[in-house]
Amino acid sequence: MSKRQRIMGTFVAALALVACTGGGNSDTSTASTIDLSPVPVTPRVPTSKVTTTVAPTVDTTTASAPPAPVGWTVDASACADPARAEQPITGTVKIGSVMPLSGGPAAAFRAIKDGFEMYINMASARGLLPGYKITADIRDDQYDATQTPGVVDGSINDGVDLFSGIIGSPDNLAVRDKLNHQCIPQLEALTGSPAWGQIADYPWTTGALVPYNIEASVYATKLKELKPGAKVALYYVDSELGKAYIDEFKKQAGLLGLEIVDEQTIQSNVYDPPVSQVASIAGKLPDAIIAIPLGLQCPAFLNELANAKAQNTAWLPLVFITNTCASRLFLGLAGPAAEGVYTSNNLVDSNDPKNAGNPGVKAFIEAYNAAGLRGDPGVTEAGWNVGETTVAILNAALKTGTLSRKSIIEAARNLTFTPSLARQSPTSPGVRYKMNGAEDSNAFESLQVLQWRVASETFTEIGDPITDFES
Repeated sequence: MSKRQRIMGTFVAALALVACTGGGNSDTSTASTIDLSPVPVTPRVPTSKVTTTVAPTVDTTTASAPPAPVGWTVDASACADPARAEQPITGTVKIGSVMPLSGGPAAAFRAIKDGFEMYINMASARGLLPGYKITADIRDDQYDATQTPGVVDGSINDGVDLFSGIIGSPDNLAVRDKLNHQCIPQLEALTGSPAWGQIADYPWTTGALVPYNIEASVYATKLKELKPGAKVALYYVDSELGKAYIDEFKKQAGLLGLEIVDEQTIQSNVYDPPVSQVASIAGKLPDAIIAIPLGLQCPAFLNELANAKAQNTAWLPLVFITNTCASRLFLGLAGPAAEGVYTSNNLVDSNDPKNAGNPGVKAFIEAYNAAGLRGDPGVTEAGWNVGETTVAILNAALKTGTLSRKSIIEAARNLTFTPSLARQSPTSPGVRYKMNGAEDSNAFESLQVLQWRVASETFTEIGDPITDFES
């Protein structure tokens, strides 16, 4: 593959991931992205001992004054500098982050930075962390994991107290050992890798997105509800990412009585129409298709599937497509071929007019306009959500009486918190940030299944948010 192809592939993969955090449109200059590429897991000797006691988690619905965390604790004696880990933070809390701010992917990721910075600035100005100023030190690694360690070193040398919202699985992985050894909180890693739940080996690292194995389980659960005993075809990118989804779906299919009748793959750097793969799927006439393509593979698959369906108008399979495809960019490129596809999300879509009266959306849009931002506010939600959650964690730590690196990570792992843009339901708790030490080490584990409507360019909610995977 040429250098140009590699660069294009990276940029396209980045654009693919806007949907995980709130939707997007065809204006790629403002599209925010999150890397969901899989992380190779290498067990190692833990750098910090952890202990767990049986105690309730705390619940808060505002970022300003959550109660003190209880339960899980981390042993700072194993830290490279135990005293620094427990040293009180005074005056200013400096939050570091690393994102692509230059180079090809920068345009796709900038809205994440905007949203994160916007919330932190607002929280500091309004005194949402009583007695403290909050600053965001966001630096550039050009979406290149080989640069991330040096960038993080520079931030540490300049006195950041913690990191939050680092973009990219390989980028987070590149500094995970360092930050755990030095006992610096690495909060809200902006990827969906299940690796961020490895509390025993990496207690100082947490994730921000629903792990993709849970997304696969959500689709299997909803499919059983819509079509019990369905015959299912699988189509996915031939990478660890695609396999993570599909392996979990197969597991759930066996438990739920769904039958796999075909399995087709595509290489991660191929964007041509998947003619042979779709022909094979169409030949089996499945009741449903689970599709895990990436980037421009998303509209390519949907358009090719539309061609196959046109040849057999009686064949109307249910189509579930990964939420990495569920942006206005990719669904818009698919046009009518995207009508009715199922996907998922855990944040409300601020672009949908029906959400204009939502208090969280109203506050977000007001801040967005006040910051002078332009483009698509829907894709800026991801950064706002990470900023809001980070401030909630800081408040929970402050409630213990000492704001320190140690109390911050303990607060992060003992907190139940409802972000202002989280999807809610009158019949269930809805989407929440919830961790309970080793018993529940993933922050978000709930999703709402959605269905795309071409005419309105909006998503229709299918049932309530699925919260069954939340501990």
